Amino acid sequence: MNHHYWLSSIWAFFVLLMIQTLPLSGQVNYVPNPGFEDVSDCDLQYGEAFKAMPWKIVNTPIATPDLFHSCSINDFYTTPTSGCTDLVYPKSGEGMMGLVSNLAAAEERIYARLIDDLPQDVDIYVAFSLRPREKCGGSMDFLCYSNSQCLAFSDFQFQAQQLVLSSDTIIDGAEDWMTMETCYRANGTEDFVLLGNYKPTTQTLVYCDYINPTANFTYTYVDEVIVSPFDVVPDTLYLCEGEILELDATFYEVPISWSDGWQGGVRTIDQGGNYTVRGNLADCFLMDRTVVIEIPVETEEIALDICPGETLTLESPFAGTWENGDTSRIRTITRAGIYKSSLLTPCGERSREYTIEATSCDIRYFVPNAFSPNNDGVNDRLQFFFEADFEFSGELNVFDRWGNQLFNAKNVTALSPVTWDGSFRNKDLGAGIVVWTYEYISARDGLTRKIAGDVMIVK
Repeated sequence: MNHHYWLSSIWAFFVLLMIQTLPLSGQVNYVPNPGFEDVSDCDLQYGEAFKAMPWKIVNTPIATPDLFHSCSINDFYTTPTSGCTDLVYPKSGEGMMGLVSNLAAAEERIYARLIDDLPQDVDIYVAFSLRPREKCGGSMDFLCYSNSQCLAFSDFQFQAQQLVLSSDTIIDGAEDWMTMETCYRANGTEDFVLLGNYKPTTQTLVYCDYINPTANFTYTYVDEVIVSPFDVVPDTLYLCEGEILELDATFYEVPISWSDGWQGGVRTIDQGGNYTVRGNLADCFLMDRTVVIEIPVETEEIALDICPGETLTLESPFAGTWENGDTSRIRTITRAGIYKSSLLTPCGERSREYTIEATSCDIRYFVPNAFSPNNDGVNDRLQFFFEADFEFSGELNVFDRWGNQLFNAKNVTALSPVTWDGSFRNKDLGAGIVVWTYEYISARDGLTRKIAGDVMIVK
């Protein structure tokens, strides 16, 4: 037996065991019958776009958009259909639609209700493919090239119409299909997707060989309508120690890149962290993110501090059992100690140990016990110094022995030390004892604390 081959096979098998393959999570198209594949019957005639259910025709003022399908018993509306120099095949599949535009008497538009409400917290990929009918020449060829074919959304009352996807230049590449695509964020009014000429007249560009305002028109084939959330990776992934995640974030024909420099939709991940996947379109980026959490084999140890009187919340990432028998993921504690939880993770049973140590949440301070505001340049101002290992902010007050406020300063922090010149209402005070108080809120636990002391004014 070839021992080298045997060892190699065992190692390959072991590596396969370590790789956790995750299926594709994206590519959910909210457009019904997006490639016009499904037809109600194959007896296709002039202007029967409605047979690609559930697409409907916008009938104002007059419209007769055509449906082409390979099953058609009418040779004129079968696919491929004849062009001037070559046959015209659908972008994919067996169906496609043909729309006339830039002809006032017969502007053709179609629409369909989206399968569901679009999510408003995800980037949406919007695309459709088009191909203008080729101009064959001749003295009576009034066919034109234009930029008029576009995609729009509207609400259920056809009121909140939004032009989402259109071209700024004339599209004259009749020899092949062109995909128009963009990024979009839903706002809750996208009930219908509409195809046709929804551009203002001032933005419409037209090129014709022969000008006849009553006869010129544009004819465009359309196919593969896409309205799809770019939700290609889960929000959270778990990586077992020693394993490798294999992700497939491919998304239609969109080029994919990652925040760590990886290129392409299919990739592996062998360490935890935050990962951003980006769909690179010509004029925008689609973004999705995932957090990969590594789950160690050994016990995970976490050290925390707790202040006297503080309530600390321990939250386990998975269901499990605490050492006191509690099975809740969240445990509230009020004192120092060691707390253990046995976790049921995607990687099997793991344990987490919290070591909670008592610490002081009081701030440190220094205030002299005397000062001499006599303008001799020595110890003329009373200085207050406060500091801590956490953020805090408070209010400082100085009172005389009868409780009258002599000085006040708000929003006092470690970064904003305070001094007092020993005066009240611009008058110097005589010798005596004053009392100071500092009431502050700790960002550590959100509690309010108060410290105080007294100072001798020396003259």
